[in-house]
Amino acid sequence: MINVALAGNANCGKTTLFNALTGANQFVGNWPGVTVEKKSGRLKKHKDVVIQDLPGIYSLSPYSPEEVVSRRYLIDGRPDVIVNVIDGTNLERNLYLTLQLMETGLPIICAVNMVDLLKKQGKRINLKKMEYLLGVPVIGISALKKTNLDVLIDMMIEEKHKEYSFPKYDDRLESALSMIEDQLRGVVSDEDLRFYAIKFFEQDDDVWGNVALDSTRRSEIEELIKTAEKVFGDETGSIVANARYDFIARIVDMSIVNEKDFVMTASDYVDMVVTNRILALPIFVLVMWLVYYISIQTIGGAGSDWVNDVLFGELVPDTATALLKSWHVASWMQGLIIDGIIGGVGAVLGFVPQIAVLFLCLGILEDCGYMARVAFVMDRIFHRFNLSGKSFIPLLI
Repeated sequence: MINVALAGNANCGKTTLFNALTGANQFVGNWPGVTVEKKSGRLKKHKDVVIQDLPGIYSLSPYSPEEVVSRRYLIDGRPDVIVNVIDGTNLERNLYLTLQLMETGLPIICAVNMVDLLKKQGKRINLKKMEYLLGVPVIGISALKKTNLDVLIDMMIEEKHKEYSFPKYDDRLESALSMIEDQLRGVVSDEDLRFYAIKFFEQDDDVWGNVALDSTRRSEIEELIKTAEKVFGDETGSIVANARYDFIARIVDMSIVNEKDFVMTASDYVDMVVTNRILALPIFVLVMWLVYYISIQTIGGAGSDWVNDVLFGELVPDTATALLKSWHVASWMQGLIIDGIIGGVGAVLGFVPQIAVLFLCLGILEDCGYMARVAFVMDRIFHRFNLSGKSFIPLLI
């Protein structure tokens, strides 16, 4: 039996690939103790291959239920192969998760999806060079058009036990990680040393709380972390994040071939503005103000006014009053029904138009990709508070 895990960012085409690989051989439920959907299935024509579709995530930091579920499955369940589905049109953002998946030491295949859309943008990815830089198998696919899926299936079976070297970061960071690995040796398995060393260095609460270390080893690691923060002049979480982004920048610079070097697409212009270090937050404030204005002040507000003033202010109460009087219902009962039941229900339903318009606006922002860009921008800031960048949206709402 071969267990394959599909991992990737939200909206990268992972579910489309899962449906194409499994067809009708799917099982849907919830992960134990978490209201996060669990989808698994058997590979078509290969009943001995079980595919687990992990929730869409941006990192393996345990800041959301999806990230907790994915990390526990990968570390505790240890699938035979990880197929990392990468959105080829947003390579930099997707590779951040790729590096974290590689840090687990599990066998991995990078399936670069949407290569057909990349061609329309006048770009292409040198997959051989990307494979050389990462040190893991890389294949270009189109889950929607089912391009190269047969090759991917062969790789999933053949690459089951292939090993690779971990991504190498700054020499000073590597030195610190190596010393933390020495402290963890014998406490965690050798195959997990790299992952746990990085998580201890990042001061991951889940790891610090669940890995049993004696006081001597724990104090040694704490001293290493303090020394590293003095050397880098930054917090350890930011040190690792910056090291990953530097590594990603080298891959992107060397792998992406832009056939229109001096021509920017509309998406490039949008990214340049909405993810700008200075303009990103003011633009986000403006967008959320527009959402508020539309959902509360104008369209949603008008709907709520009609429900409150007309529907439950005149039509329903007047109709109910006339009906109850014709039935000669006692006055106290009329008051209970009209002022209590109808008035109470109307007070609640009056908010429905505003909430409906609000979530419609947020759905549009999610589908057009703006929410993913906001999460990307806010991730570095919220990482300092042990939160994911995605948590900014519900926090604001």
